[in-house]
Amino acid sequence: MVPDGDAPSGGAAYAGPGERGLGSLYQEIRRIREIAEARDAGEGGRRLVELTREVEELRATVARLRGAATGAAVRA
Repeated sequence: MVPDGDAPSGGAAYAGPGERGLGSLYQEIRRIREIAEARDAGEGGRRLVELTREVEELRATVARLRGAATGAAVRA
């Protein structure tokens, strides 16, 4: 697991030659996590809209079936 904060023990200050440093790595990982969370939130919103539509359709079906059942009972 990658910590949310800066690089532990000041690792970014001791980057070797040709290395970007641990601080940059942690920043990249934090940014990737933010992108993934935003993507999940967007998909969650679409899923909520889809489920809300399905619930409305089911309510209409239940109302139609109740109406048909009541009409059949009245006719009998």
